[in-house]
Amino acid sequence: MLDHLFPEWVQPVVIPPTTKERYLSFYQALNLRRLTEVTGDWHYCHFFYCTADRPPVPVVLAGEGMAVNTNPSLGTLGIRNMADELVEKKIILPTNNPVWTANHFRAIADLALREIGFPYQRWIITVNEVNQWLDTKKQVDELVANYLAPLRQQKKGRDRAVYVEWLQTIRFQ
Repeated sequence: MLDHLFPEWVQPVVIPPTTKERYLSFYQALNLRRLTEVTGDWHYCHFFYCTADRPPVPVVLAGEGMAVNTNPSLGTLGIRNMADELVEKKIILPTNNPVWTANHFRAIADLALREIGFPYQRWIITVNEVNQWLDTKKQVDELVANYLAPLRQQKKGRDRAVYVEWLQTIRFQ
């Protein structure tokens, strides 16, 4: 256990076993990066720790068998093993098991698939949020071309029309 690494009132969240097809994503993935990556939100404490007076909150995964699955459109694009980084941040104990995690582009795509089509909100991820998560026009263009545009095929009917309309709003500012 990681008890000796934290104050008594803090504990890490529970990360379930992952595979390349079922992986850590959403806001948790947005807050992880490799040293060579320039993207990232840097608020990992908020998403990976909780107070010890509550049961640890399991992390919700994306992918095969989960509520959000971008694999039909993206395969394993943007999925990488982040176990070393999670160990370095003292979120998990050293392990030989990989912790498959979405990169920033894939995490945004997973968020988009999850959030576009909510009945009471036209779209949730705004161009301003994307521009907070990514730093350059090249990054935003890569996100749109390689991650967001292919997701159109997973939307049908009205949700697809809303998604296409939303996709046209995503640009670098």
